[in-house]
Amino acid sequence: MYIIEDKDQPDFLTLQDADRFHCILHSGEILLSDATLIMVIFVVKRAATGLFDMFIIHKFFRRDESTNRTFMSKKNISAIEIENVVSSTSTTFAMGLKIQGRADVKWDELDLRKVLGKEEQIQRIKKWGKLKNVAVRS
Repeated sequence: MYIIEDKDQPDFLTLQDADRFHCILHSGEILLSDATLIMVIFVVKRAATGLFDMFIIHKFFRRDESTNRTFMSKKNISAIEIENVVSSTSTTFAMGLKIQGRADVKWDELDLRKVLGKEEQIQRIKKWGKLKNVAVRS
């Protein structure tokens, strides 16, 4: 088992040794009137079931130096549905901000669909460099 953890929310995203990331989407910094928002979507393929879980994190960095976060998940998504679910979820969050006149979100996606080894996935995530407040524990 290994844990990808937000240092502020331990054990939010736990993977078994045979589980693999499918992709990770990162919104970049979104400047709002009272905060900076960063959204991250993790998509994991569960080896035991062949199904996918999606974990969504929104972090708000307030001007007063406080931090607010929301954690959401959708689990047991089939292989047939996963690409549509990821696309519709990321589009919905981006459109919500655009409709409010707040920001235009340009998702940066780390595609790990064909990276089968756990260590290689971890190395690619580190090299990508988008996840600054995340630790990997074995």
